[in-house]
Amino acid sequence: MSSAYVKPAVITDGRLGHLTPEQTEKLQQFWVRLYDIFDGKTPFDQTAPSSFKGQARDEDAGAAPAPKASWFGRGKSASESSSAPVPPRFTGQDLYVCFWKLTMMDHPDLIILKFIRARKWVLDDAMKMFLNALKWRIVERLDELVELSDVELDAKYPKFIEQMRIGKGYLRGADPLDRPMSVVNTRLHHKADQPAETIHRFTLYTMECGRTVLPQGAETVIVIFDLSNFGLDNMDWGFVRLFVQCFESYYPETLGVCVVHRAPFVFWGLWKLIQPLLDPVVATKFVFTRNNEELHKVVPRERLPITHYGGLDDWTYKYVPAAPGEDDVMKDVAKKEELLTERHALEETFDRVTREWIKNVNGKNAPERDEIAQQLREQYTRLSPYVRATNLYKRWGVAVDGRVNWTYNVVPEQK
Repeated sequence: MSSAYVKPAVITDGRLGHLTPEQTEKLQQFWVRLYDIFDGKTPFDQTAPSSFKGQARDEDAGAAPAPKASWFGRGKSASESSSAPVPPRFTGQDLYVCFWKLTMMDHPDLIILKFIRARKWVLDDAMKMFLNALKWRIVERLDELVELSDVELDAKYPKFIEQMRIGKGYLRGADPLDRPMSVVNTRLHHKADQPAETIHRFTLYTMECGRTVLPQGAETVIVIFDLSNFGLDNMDWGFVRLFVQCFESYYPETLGVCVVHRAPFVFWGLWKLIQPLLDPVVATKFVFTRNNEELHKVVPRERLPITHYGGLDDWTYKYVPAAPGEDDVMKDVAKKEELLTERHALEETFDRVTREWIKNVNGKNAPERDEIAQQLREQYTRLSPYVRATNLYKRWGVAVDGRVNWTYNVVPEQK
């Protein structure tokens, strides 16, 4: 055999295309509640949770986390500081616009079902989680991470490109279940080497890039934390809590496996602090591999580089800088507006059909909604070049025209 890879079981329960009538009814009920909020019919908490303040940017973020109740807190509350900014307030329309920006090329039901599953099909809890995620995306200005080029992001966040140039974190390949793999080289990270805001934005940028390399039908990713040569000077609590909160609260049901690879002895003391703070479901996604042979059971050798991981893929990470004029198409305002008008028309069509579907909450699917969702996916492929700056993965030829094209230079296995 070419590897010791053990293919995991494919989970379909509660996933799009595999819903029971009872689960479909729950989905319908969620849409009823969501439209009432979007339309301003149902009151909701219009403020941002206090946990949004200063996340992973505090000057004291190098300290170990406090107990879970305050672990994700960000600095002083409004009552503790007279100079605290007035927290933003959100309308139903704000959240509606954010929802459709979040959807991009995904089926809207796929997005919503992640939050429903994450809260065990308890709709009140799922709705609170979902609305908080929409607010968070607005507060975090995630739009700029896809609209601005590498050069523009580097100008705004010093040493942004440096994170990519040295290969601190990147997406490469996918496992046989089409789950993209994100590699984090912890030995390359030193907190003092760049502003905390830069690593915060780069982390969210990578999360958003990861969505573009999820092929249709795939919902989760694999994260490989490479702890080779890891030392205490590589530890960054600000990054750790951002990573955990993203997968627990803002990108739920997205982490397929988190591989902690080659953890040295010093790490296990830190793990004792991290583990109790993890959501129990997220905690079950962690896998520890002591060497490459154990890693090959999680990811087949054909999908791993020869160098460092003992794989069969003759590939080495290299950052490809922006080419002159690669985003000139974004300057075509007339075409952009034409495509946005087309997009909004499709969104309104989906809304209309969905509103009709939820008039009778009966647990039955509406195939017309799936057809419109597919049209939205195809349309986003045409819109994307006008609203998203070219990123590294498009330059690699991986994420192009709505398709995901990983290539592997597999060499024969030595007997």
